[in-house]
Order: sequence, then C-alpha cells, then structure tokens
Amino acid sequence: MANSGDFAALERMIASCQELARLPELAAPIAARNVEAELRASASAGRAPDGTAWAPRKSDGGKPLANAAGAITVKAIGTVVLIVLAGHHVFHHFGAGGKPKRRIIPQGSIPPKLGNAIRLGFVPPFRDAVKKGRKS
Repeated sequence: MANSGDFAALERMIASCQELARLPELAAPIAARNVEAELRASASAGRAPDGTAWAPRKSDGGKPLANAAGAITVKAIGTVVLIVLAGHHVFHHFGAGGKPKRRIIPQGSIPPKLGNAIRLGFVPPFRDAVKKGRKS
C-alpha cells in the first residue's frame, strides 16, 4: 500500500501526543530533584529561596543554620512536587519562639530559580516524547 508510510508516521505522531499527556507525571520526579538541589544550595549559602541573605547569628555573627540543607526533602507524588522541612529548622523558617525568621523553603510565589528548576524537569520527557513522533 502506497500510503502505509504515511499511516505509520501518523501513528507515531498520535503516540507522541499521548505521551505528552503524561508530561507532568514524567517531569515531576526530575523537577523534584532539581528543586531539592536548588533549595539545598540556597540553604548552604545562607540564603532564602528568593536569594536574600539570612541574618547572621547573634552570638558570634557567623553563618546561621549550618545544617539546614540536610533538613530539606523534596519528592514527587504524582504530578505534585512536595517540599518538606524537618526538625527544629521549621522554627527558624517561621521565626517562632523569638528566633529570627530565616526562610528555608519557598512560601507564597515561586522564586525564579525554582521556577527554572521545575521547567528544566520538563525538558527530558518532552524531548523523548517528541522523538517518538519522528521517523527513526
């Protein structure tokens, strides 16, 4: 049949579109790893997710929350990227008990660096899906 190649190409394109429907689910684990790396880098540098520097320690003026990066966990649950802050670092994040407020995880809008980390999570699965729609 002369049109068999055309039908095969159409089938590949349909399969590619079906794969794109799963893009959020495929991208979430990659985005979670990217977000975790970005948040841990910010915390290690003594900065909030939006880039503002944390107030120095009152006792000696040193860098506060030296272990905050280890208290951050990010994982994908379906299409959701869940960020968890554990331990006493939560009190510092909210400034509870007279402690200075030092943001460790984002609150409110997503800072640009984290938005980029999420967007980069979509690149590999998008490329894979689009390649499936092309002739090998």
